[in-house]
Amino acid sequence: MATQLGGEDEFKTTIAEYLESLPPQFCKRVFSSPAACLAIFRLLSTIGKQLIMSMLYLDSPLKLQDVLQWARPEHQRLVRSKIHQLRKLQLLTEEKGNVLLNTIFQEQLRNALTGGGDFSSFGVPDSGARDAHITATRLSRYAGERWETMLRFMVGRSANEATLPALSDTVQRILQSSGLMDRGPDGLRITNSGFQFLLQDSAAQVWTVLLQYLRLAEEKNMDVVEVLNLLFQLVSLQLGRAYTTAQLTANQQRMLSELREFGLVYQDDPSGQRFYPTHLVTTLASSGHARSSDNGGTGPGQSELTKSSEHGYIILETNCRIYAYTSSPLQIAILGLFVRLVSRFSNLVTGAITRDSVRQALTHGITADQIIIFLTVNAHPQMQNRTPVLPVTVTDQIRLWEQERNRLHPTGAYFYKDFEQRQGFERVFRYAQDIGVILWANTEKRQMVVTRQGHAKIAELVKGQRASSAQTPSTS
Repeated sequence: MATQLGGEDEFKTTIAEYLESLPPQFCKRVFSSPAACLAIFRLLSTIGKQLIMSMLYLDSPLKLQDVLQWARPEHQRLVRSKIHQLRKLQLLTEEKGNVLLNTIFQEQLRNALTGGGDFSSFGVPDSGARDAHITATRLSRYAGERWETMLRFMVGRSANEATLPALSDTVQRILQSSGLMDRGPDGLRITNSGFQFLLQDSAAQVWTVLLQYLRLAEEKNMDVVEVLNLLFQLVSLQLGRAYTTAQLTANQQRMLSELREFGLVYQDDPSGQRFYPTHLVTTLASSGHARSSDNGGTGPGQSELTKSSEHGYIILETNCRIYAYTSSPLQIAILGLFVRLVSRFSNLVTGAITRDSVRQALTHGITADQIIIFLTVNAHPQMQNRTPVLPVTVTDQIRLWEQERNRLHPTGAYFYKDFEQRQGFERVFRYAQDIGVILWANTEKRQMVVTRQGHAKIAELVKGQRASSAQTPSTS
């Protein structure tokens, strides 16, 4: 038997991937909520929305060829791919060349658009006296502070900040289980994925956290459908309005209290009888956020780390000195991950990119390309007018420092050895050469290493040799 060298992990990176993985009976329960159907519809691409709306009020199936005729010939392949995506989401069924909307989704989306069905799925407004002090501005400030507290914790653990913001066990568990932080000798520290997380806009960051919360809910044996329904309900609520928790289940009320730790909801009532959604969750299903989450671009929900170049604050000189015009503790802490900070003023921080500071960042899993992207995105407007934006001498030096450390690159592979006869080894060796899967070989010792992709073909050949002769080469 061959030994596999290396491995891969899979993780659902979008809400669409998560919905695709749900069993049909779970999807039926999710689609029974008008709010969930409307939220899913808003998250679809423009072509996906057009396909859904074109079939929403049709009770008979359409021929697939007729649907493809809605687009020009050069765009029909794109339409076909969107139909395939809708099928994977179980919004659309295709049988014998005909396509038809999922009947439950179709009915509830109609109800969502016309005001029918169970309208409590969109939340029940609180009938009590409204607190005039809780405004959209206050909720926005509260959400920003809570979210920045989490980001500062991620950065501060690695930047060795003296005082770190306090986070609940649930938030720390999500950060660790999602791979954004890992536990080292000195406690939790940011990972490569965590630094990439910081470069995303806030909408993409929220989706990442919510997807990990769904995984955590499964581990806690919570009803995933209840969790999804509350999530889609929050997406559909109105910013600045109070909603009652009376109609929520025990699992949903528990989820609400945990989402409060991230700043997604605000509760001013100690008894937890009402809550206010914040902009972090109410804008998640907007088209701008959906596109930015998919494409990694910036949108209306962008964080202060990835704002457009007109808000850039970093000046980088050819001698690797950095001047950052900012007073944000979060931005300063992030710079501290790969910059040796020298002095700090009320609105200015100075420092230098050194070999030691870059190597420290590399030990945390941050790559040279991520550092360069961060500096480019946050470059001062005066630097944005240059081509290239950053001094080439600095970017080349950062990559050279990375190459000093990353001289070895792990590759998943299989190791074959102990062939009893040279003839059998040479036959397998020549076949592996022909298909180009050999990574290393020692013909004298009858040993070779093949790629993970080529292992299946090599194993099949060895199995055939065993069946045709008494020769039995062993692998390990």
